[in-house]
Amino acid sequence: MIRKRHILIIDPIEFSGGSKIATETILRQLNTESTIVSVITKDKASWQWKHLRTIELFEPEFLSNKEQGLLYFIRHFLLAINIFVARVRFGKIDVTLGASGPGVDLSLYLIVPLLRYKIIQLVHGPVARSRTIARCLNRANEVHHLQSTLPSIDTALTALFNLTSTSRKKYRVLNNGLEESQWPSQCQYHTPTLFWSASLLKWKGLETFIQAVELFSNIDRPKTNICYIRPKNTLLPTSNLPSGIYQLHWYNNPNTIDKIRATSNIFVSTSHNEPFGLSILESLAAGHCVLIPNDGAFWDKHLTDNIECIKYEQGDIIDLHNKIMDLCLNLDKIRDIGTAGAKKARRYRAKSMYASLKLSLEGESKPIPNTSVRAETFE
Repeated sequence: MIRKRHILIIDPIEFSGGSKIATETILRQLNTESTIVSVITKDKASWQWKHLRTIELFEPEFLSNKEQGLLYFIRHFLLAINIFVARVRFGKIDVTLGASGPGVDLSLYLIVPLLRYKIIQLVHGPVARSRTIARCLNRANEVHHLQSTLPSIDTALTALFNLTSTSRKKYRVLNNGLEESQWPSQCQYHTPTLFWSASLLKWKGLETFIQAVELFSNIDRPKTNICYIRPKNTLLPTSNLPSGIYQLHWYNNPNTIDKIRATSNIFVSTSHNEPFGLSILESLAAGHCVLIPNDGAFWDKHLTDNIECIKYEQGDIIDLHNKIMDLCLNLDKIRDIGTAGAKKARRYRAKSMYASLKLSLEGESKPIPNTSVRAETFE
């Protein structure tokens, strides 16, 4: 029997989000007859694909939110023990996929001298200017990153090396895509209904959305569906949920999100400089008329105002409210813009977006050598 290529992911983040959804979509592209994927995680519920082997991650609770200093390194040395145990239990690890960012995936780099696997690093959001992160990026065999993260990658690299990503062939731009078998259901166009979907991290901008919706009178306020994920063990600021607002319907990480989205038709993004915006893509694919801030983020650059989306002044609650009110009075506009947006979304199919990354994970592409400037210990 031919041995399957063993791919491993370590996931110490205790809540779901766009990066995990995108990562699982990437994994769904793999040939299951030639690969096996192990995910060491504290959040098994986020990994739903039946071909994944999920393994309970061991981590002392008091270390789970340590993101700097000595305790940060102790935490990741302990996380690395989980990887070693997986190697003992399940055999040789051929490649690891850093799915959360180099600062979160540090344990993969700490134990690679012993286990000698290939590291493919994903970068779904900006990285910090850090000597440790610079060493991780330098050590990775390949780095697949969102275009919007490139400035932060270059800044991190210059913290330690006189390098930028443009000087390294291993850096490849990544655009997220949607799986055909999980394509969002078509939305309705008979009743204006708002939709907001994100985590409660402060930078997602829930307060902005709530304030814009509260400007409606109870009589005029459109039905509003809000799907949210409550972050766990994070040091980042989070939003509180308001209560008692008429026409607002709240759903905590629902497994029926596709159905909820299909009953809506106006998606509102209030995130601050969203690196990609998977929820925006999903809502485009469902035929929503999407409202996005004119903040220079990914979709602001790739969607045309009043044709494929509606743009509002970033952080301007009055402008956002007025744009929502105008749409609620014009169902034809919702349908026309939603239809154009859905056409744009068809370009973002997972099969094509992740083709290069799929080949790298399966070992079918020409390997990119590790071009580290020099071997150094982490500090």
